[in-house]
Parts: sequence; C-alpha cells; structure tokens
Amino acid sequence: MINSSKQKYKEDSSFFLEFFRTIFPYKWSIMSITLVGMIFSAVSLYFKPSIYESQAIIKVKTENPRRQQVNRLDPLGDLEISTTGEIDQELAILRTFYIHNKAIDRLNLHIQYFVKQNYKTVEIFSNPPIKIKDVTIFDEKIIGKSIILLPVENGFKIQIKKNISKSVFSYREEIKTKQFKLTVEKESNFNNPIYFKINGNNRNIYEKIIKRNLIVSKFNDHASLIRVKYQDNSPLRATAYVNALIDIYIEQSIKDKSKKNTKILDFIEDQLLSTGEKLKVSESKLETYRIENSVIEPSTQSEALLNRLSDIEVQLSESKIEKKLIENLVEFINHNENLNSITPTLRELGDQPTIRLIESTQLLQRRANELSMEYTERFPEMVSVRRDIDNNKKTILLNIKNLKANIINKEKNLRILKKEHEESLKILPTKEKQLIHLQRNYEVNSRMYSYLLEKKSENEMKKVATISDYEIIDRAYSNGIAIKPKKVTNLAINTIFSFVLASLIAYFRSRMRDRLQNIKDIKKLTSLPIYSVLPHSSKEDKLDIMEKNPSQLLKSFRQLRTNINFTCEHKKGNIILLTSSIIREGKTNVISNLANIFQMANYKSIVVDLDLYRPKLHENFDIENDRGISTYLSGEESLQSIILDTDSPNLQIIPAGPIKPEASELILSDKLNQLFITLKKRYDYVFIDSSPLSLEADSLYLMQHADINFIMIQEMLTPKSFISDLEDTLSAYQFKNITLLVNSKKNNKKI
Repeated sequence: MINSSKQKYKEDSSFFLEFFRTIFPYKWSIMSITLVGMIFSAVSLYFKPSIYESQAIIKVKTENPRRQQVNRLDPLGDLEISTTGEIDQELAILRTFYIHNKAIDRLNLHIQYFVKQNYKTVEIFSNPPIKIKDVTIFDEKIIGKSIILLPVENGFKIQIKKNISKSVFSYREEIKTKQFKLTVEKESNFNNPIYFKINGNNRNIYEKIIKRNLIVSKFNDHASLIRVKYQDNSPLRATAYVNALIDIYIEQSIKDKSKKNTKILDFIEDQLLSTGEKLKVSESKLETYRIENSVIEPSTQSEALLNRLSDIEVQLSESKIEKKLIENLVEFINHNENLNSITPTLRELGDQPTIRLIESTQLLQRRANELSMEYTERFPEMVSVRRDIDNNKKTILLNIKNLKANIINKEKNLRILKKEHEESLKILPTKEKQLIHLQRNYEVNSRMYSYLLEKKSENEMKKVATISDYEIIDRAYSNGIAIKPKKVTNLAINTIFSFVLASLIAYFRSRMRDRLQNIKDIKKLTSLPIYSVLPHSSKEDKLDIMEKNPSQLLKSFRQLRTNINFTCEHKKGNIILLTSSIIREGKTNVISNLANIFQMANYKSIVVDLDLYRPKLHENFDIENDRGISTYLSGEESLQSIILDTDSPNLQIIPAGPIKPEASELILSDKLNQLFITLKKRYDYVFIDSSPLSLEADSLYLMQHADINFIMIQEMLTPKSFISDLEDTLSAYQFKNITLLVNSKKNNKKI
C-alpha cells in the first residue's frame, strides 16, 4: 500500500515536472497572456457597477396565551383575529406586489438618472439636476433603455441610441415622441449630458427590478425574526427602500387591526341599539304593571326562580354568540392557511387538543415550504407532508364541528331547564307570575346591555392603543461597502485563470510541435524505410473488392499487398507483425484490413491479437473475447478452440482473450514459440497485432519471430521524440526487418 502511494506520488510529481519543463520555453508568452487577462479583468471590473446591500430586521410578535384559567366564555373579548401567524406567511406577504406597490410610489422609482464620470456611468440618486414628470409610454421597448438629455443654449435635445432630436426643447414643456411623452424640470445648472431610464409602471418595476434584488428570509429557525435585504447600485436607495417597505408593512398591519376593531365596535353598537330598545320596553312594561297592580317585589321563592331563569337566559344569549364564532372559524379554516390565527378563540372555547393539532399542522406546513424550494409536488416526502396537512385540517374542522354540536347540546339542555322553571311559574299566583316574567325580561336585557357597554369601552381603548404585530429591531442600514463584484478577489481569480489558460495553450503548442506533421518530418528524423502511406481509416471502413470505382483505401492496401509479396521470401508461413509508438494510431484497423486484403487474393490467412493489455481486434470482427491467446498460453484452452472463423472464407482470427495480470510472462512462455511453428505450417500469412512500443516491451520480443515488422506512424499524433529514439532502440536488438507504415490524414502519396 505504501509502495503504491509512493509510486502514485512519483508519477504525479514527474507529470508536473514534465509539464513545467514543457511550458518553460513559452514563459514570456505566458506572462504576456496573463498580463493581458489581468488588464482586461481590471478594466471590466472598473466599468462594472458596484452593488450595495442594505438590511433591516423586524420581529413578529408571538402570541402570548392569556387567561388560561378562564372557565367562562367571553365571546367578544377575542373576536379579532390575530395576525401573528406563521413566519412563512409573513415572508410571503413581504414578497407580494401589494406591499411593494406602495413602497415604489413612496420612493418614486419610475425614473433613474445617470452621469458620465471618469469614463464610466454613475447613478445620481439624491438631488439630480433634472426631474422627469408626467411620463406616458407609447412603446414599451423604451422601458429600461438609456435616454440622453443633451444641454444646449435655451434648452436641451433628446438622444435615443444614435438619433438626436432636431428640435430644441424647453424645460417644463411637454415632450412627445413616438416612444413616450414627458416633461423635464430643471433643478440645478449642469453642462454635461444627463442619462435617464424610464422603468415603466409599478408592476414592471417590481417584476424586473425589485424581485431580482430583494431577499426576505428568516433570521434563524429559533427566533421570530425576519431579515429584509435589498441590493442596489446606490446604498442610499437600498436603505431608503428597505425602510419604506417595513414602514408600509407595519402601517398596513395597524390599519388592518384598526379595521377589525371597527368591525367589532360596529357589531357592538348594533347589539347595543337592539338591546337598549328591548331594555326600555321591558322596563316600561315592568313599571306599568307594578303601578297598575300595586305589586312591588315578588316573594322569596319567586325571586329565586327569577334569578335562575335570568341566568339561563344570559347563558342562552352567550351560546348564540358561541355558535356564531364557531361558524366564523369554519369559514376561516376553509379560506386561509394561517391556522394559528384561530388559536385565541379556541383557547377561550377551551379546546386544547385542537390547538395542539394546529401547532402540528404549522410544523408540517413549514416543512412543505422548505421542500418546495428544492422539489416538485410529486416528490414522495412532499406528497406525504401534504397528505398529513390535509388530514390535520379535516380533523381540526371535525373538532370544531363537534364543539359546535356540544354547544348546541348545551343550549338544548338549557332550554329544557328553562322550560322546567317556567312550569314552576304556573303554580304561582297570576299577578306574581306576570311580575316575574316582566322582571326576568328586564334583568336579562339589563345584564346584556351592561356587558355590551363594557365590551364597547374595551374595544374603543384597543382601537386607540392599537399597535402592530411587528416591531422593528434594526432599521435598514448599509455599511457602504460593495458586496459585489469583489474586485480584489475577482481580479486575483481572473489573473490565475489567465495564467492557467496561457499555460495550457503553451502546453498544447509544445505538444503539437512535438508531433509528426507530415512525411518530410519522418524522413528528417530517421533512416528507416517508409514502406507505404495509407489513408486514415476506422473500423467502420470496410474493403470492398467488388466496388466499380475502388476507393483510395482499397488501392493503398492492394499496393501494400503487392509490396509484401515481393518482399517475403517464403510462399508459405510468413509472419507480419504490426506495432505502433502509442495508442490511437490505428494499428488494429490497419492489421484487420491487411489480413482481409490478403484473404481476398485467396491467401489462407490468420490474424492474431497479441496486444494482451488493451485488446481491440475482436471488436473489428464482432467476435466475443471470452477465450484466446491468454487462455491458451495459461493452459485453459486448446489451440483449436481459440481459432475462430470470420465472415471471410480465407481468414481466421485468434483473439487476445481475457486480460490477465501475468500477460508479460505468458508471452515469454515456450507455448508461444510452438504456436508460431504450428501457424506457419497451416497458413500462408500470419498477421500479428502487437502492443505499442512506448507502453510495453513485449513487442520487441515478438519482433524476432516476424518476417516483416511494421511500425505504425500516425501523422499529427506520433511524437517526434519517439522517432528520434527508435533507431537507437532497434539497433540495440539488431533487428533488420523493420519498416514504417504511415497512417495519413490526407490522400495516399507516392514515396
């Protein structure tokens, strides 16, 4: 393990060392390209506008559970719906156009003004020298385009793109073009052109400017705090916009709560008028009856009965309000997501299980919001969460309906009790019975009237003291430091990128210079004979002897066959070996076509794949590589079992077989020598596809068995260094039958 790590380190080190040695001759070119890239980056960053960020933090006031020990319902005490719902809902509201519409109007973002300073465009946010007013757009293509106001004597001209108006306009004069209509007011003197952009209506500004630069997020998961950020190329405008947005948000909250209190007060006023009229009537009737019948007070028994009936009447009145509240809750659930808003009323109704269910639903809703940022509605977890939310809502609705049923049942019991007490009245004397009835009506109306007056007073105080459900913890501020672009960081990154790019260019230039470009380069570097120049071919290129107009490829291989026949001394058992300098030089395609062209001339031929490290020959003949030379040399297969037929009648193949770790030792075995002796007896020509010389030394051992050894050279691919060292390598082994085959990118040439 340690040795392999050292070997890997050594290989990596040698690679980098070789890389730097390769690019060193191009050091001045690399430095020049790096310097140009750095200058270009610096100029680009100089003209790129800086973006500043301003942020504020607001607190969503959490609900303070009150009156936990209250056993008796006070239906009007919490009729208003709390706006302190889930943080996620508040985040969504702060992103809506409804809130931003007012902020855009407050800051007047419809026009932006710019000037040229030090060759770049700079925006003027505060105190621009002109004010554009009364804008009407005729062509929306003008939105966001730069318009130039050119000051001239007695007025100004307008330039749109390269078109300058012929007319001179006066300030405060209505200007009308094909694209727009507007008025320009001069605020201060200026001599240089003023650039301005028309941003369109509020919706257009929100969609194309505000949404792209606004960030509304939770401060963290453990606090009811919201962070509002806005990015702009003017830090003053960014701060002003965030402050305007949160101010409008809080103002809207107070306004909404005031509306709710007003509705409650209107409801109480209506009830007071109705109850007051009933009180007057019942009081008048009671007084008249007492005078006419000379009855002042009922008996003790009658008074006790009267008090019980009065209590029952009051409870029945409260039950009616409870039922109304529950009906409102059901309607609210069906039309709203923020279930936390109904918890105050549920708490007063004493329904703690439903409150806990609501809290669970809100947690599920938060999880759904998180998932929706990364996944679609079909994501399995999203489907499960949505299903749980729906089930919870159904349960909440069912609980509230059950609560309503309980109240109805309670009301039913009260009415039965009332009827029983009224039956008791029948045994009383007629005058006393009538007096109790009148006095009961009076007391019920009187108690309800007092209750309504108390609630009116409480809600009037609430309306006067209405505060928002949100509190500004930190007003908007900007430190005046641009958040992007990070000029120093970007300049460093771009400089490094320029250096890397220049180094890669130098490396590839060097590698291209080290590649053989043409036949002339080969002749300059070696005295080895060039046997033939073949057109470049792939395994899809098939030799077709039946073609009426033979291809250049077919002609080249016919000529090569003729040359080999003249060269070979034996009429039978000639071994032709083909190797290459590196991979991808096309040796496998060439040996396949060479064997094929000989079988076309009725020479009994066989092609043997002795590249046991990267076998490819079987692919050219569409043959499986599950057995071959490797299994034969290792003793797993017999010779006859590894010789396979091809589609050509005079051509057979022995594939390489499965790759084995001991491939080099197998090639050196005596069985290979015996194989060559057998094949030379059976076939006219034996073609060997050997491994590249630069990768494995096995080919040098195999060359001693061949009558002709071809070394494949690929134009634009074979390194020059390989050719330079080739003769020294071959002379050390004293090979005589070595010649070159050139795989050309161009048509065949005569040598």
